[in-house]
Amino acid sequence: MTKIRGDSRQVALAHETRRGIVKTLQEVEEKSTVQIQEAIKVTRYHLYHHLEQLTKAGIIENHRNQGRARWWRLTGPINLEGENTTTQPDLSGLPEEVTSLIRRGADIHWVEIPSSARDAIAAKKMLESAAEDWGVELNLPFTFTPSGILVIGKSRN
Repeated sequence: MTKIRGDSRQVALAHETRRGIVKTLQEVEEKSTVQIQEAIKVTRYHLYHHLEQLTKAGIIENHRNQGRARWWRLTGPINLEGENTTTQPDLSGLPEEVTSLIRRGADIHWVEIPSSARDAIAAKKMLESAAEDWGVELNLPFTFTPSGILVIGKSRN
């Protein structure tokens, strides 16, 4: 099985909605959740999902709360490679079915595994067990310790 590695920032920016959030935050110092929602035109539920992914990747931060409003800003400069919102991260080395899903706007989740040896061993055993249940040949080297699991769902488009 192919090992999938990716920069969490690039993976987060592979989704069109998250790129739109970053683009709207590049225009100002900060925006509230409601202002971002109005600019992006997504439901509050979906917006919070994407804000969470961008926060986990260290791209944005909720830097203050004022009453019920949450205010967001970029943590630093982000290069979206021009105005083209369909630009994708370098996906070379990934299986074609994976790159195809990502390019079609698949739902991507990065599950970071805590750095303790116990957690890494438990994650590896869980992956090996799931692979065995599904009849997938995994062949992880003895020294392999996962730092995270990339979960890719089919595109809703």
